[in-house]
Amino acid sequence: MAENRKMRLARAYVPFQQYTRRFAPFDGLMRGTIFPELYLPYRPKEMMGRGEE
Repeated sequence: MAENRKMRLARAYVPFQQYTRRFAPFDGLMRGTIFPELYLPYRPKEMMGRGEE
């Protein structure tokens, strides 16, 4: 078990934020952030490189 303590389980990626503008409060609530630079919606087909429906 001692060798498990040396292993890294995960590494976080946090993009630098350029504060330029923000979403309206309701839009930010619906998108999960008020910062457009951090809004990265999940699109599984685009992530897989498939464009067909």
